[in-house]
Amino acid sequence: MGRPAASVAEWKAIRQQVLARAGWRCQACGVRRRLDVHHVVKRSHGGSDFDLDQLVALCRWCHDQTDAPYERGRLVVIGSGAGQFTFEVVQRAGRGPLKPNPTFAHVGKTEARDVAHGPDWTTVNSQSDAP
Repeated sequence: MGRPAASVAEWKAIRQQVLARAGWRCQACGVRRRLDVHHVVKRSHGGSDFDLDQLVALCRWCHDQTDAPYERGRLVVIGSGAGQFTFEVVQRAGRGPLKPNPTFAHVGKTEARDVAHGPDWTTVNSQSDAP
């Protein structure tokens, strides 16, 4: 069993805080539409609605990739504290070992800067959360 969830009013305030901290952009790809707040550690695994350092703003597409099958490539979000995150796309070929995915494209984007070519999404897209 996971930790208690925030009330509707609490979650609304938390969501606003997380999205504002992210500049109203997806922290993985920079898109400004259809933003969700993703738990880096699910509540069912000990995460919390109240730990802002473990909540990240993601567009709907990137958020969906956090639960994608490893065979297709899964977006893995790693919290490094103070609202900073690293993003990696991890892929497993068949039943082999996990490995960084060399290419991961955001559907509907055409600019070269919107395609990740490596394991560290923030570096590849020139979108670092670092101050």
